[in-house]
Amino acid sequence: MMRGVLKFPNAIYKLVRPGKQLAPNEVLFHVPLWHNKIQIKNYLEEIYNVKVARVDTTIQAGKEKLYRTKRFPSGIRKRDPDIKKAYVTLEDTTFKFPDIFGT
Repeated sequence: MMRGVLKFPNAIYKLVRPGKQLAPNEVLFHVPLWHNKIQIKNYLEEIYNVKVARVDTTIQAGKEKLYRTKRFPSGIRKRDPDIKKAYVTLEDTTFKFPDIFGT
């Protein structure tokens, strides 16, 4: 294995505050659609130096919207992009979401 090589320079992992209560050692990320569970685990372990016990993924379909205008009375359909969510369970670390707004 080559050291010092960044494997996914175009990948953006976004830490997201979940809508439901998760376990103290579970974190939610939005990840690229083309990444699988093994790539997600390796990325987090190499870049952030955390031990990952488990990765669960789900794909949320983008919402479809209908825009009606005078020119197109039947409407134009536009769709938001799909989102892949990764629920990552950490091995020995508990995660507390940062309180940046002081609430």
